[in-house]
Amino acid sequence: MGGFSSIVPMAASVLQTGQQISVHQARQQSAVAQTEAQRKADLEAIAATKAERDAVRAEELRVRQAQIRARQGASGLLTGGSGSASAVLAGYEKAALSDAALDDAEAARKRTRINQRADWRERSLLRSAQDDTVARLSAWFARRDGWGG
Repeated sequence: MGGFSSIVPMAASVLQTGQQISVHQARQQSAVAQTEAQRKADLEAIAATKAERDAVRAEELRVRQAQIRARQGASGLLTGGSGSASAVLAGYEKAALSDAALDDAEAARKRTRINQRADWRERSLLRSAQDDTVARLSAWFARRDGWGG
């Protein structure tokens, strides 16, 4: 019976260490899941903002073009030489496209930054979980072998 009674404390210690590792890993996985959820929310916010800006820009372009056409129609420019009228309308369209391209580039930079931050945080959390597991196991073996005091 002496052999069995000496293994019980060690088995309890192994069980406790295993439970601590499991709890810590569960916390880290939860933090990773939160990071991923935040990343998705941030990316959705960027997409929504971009869609809103695109809609406003398209509406502004439509209004500008309608105003120019109305002014030119009222002054009789549309019936004759409409070369300058077309140039003005094309200029507004080009400016709107340029603004859209700048917004696209800014949104891409923000998405990249969000993804990089989230990836770094996830790697950091997982590395921390691994380091904690190794530290707990090393401490357990040290206690078992009488190295820890």
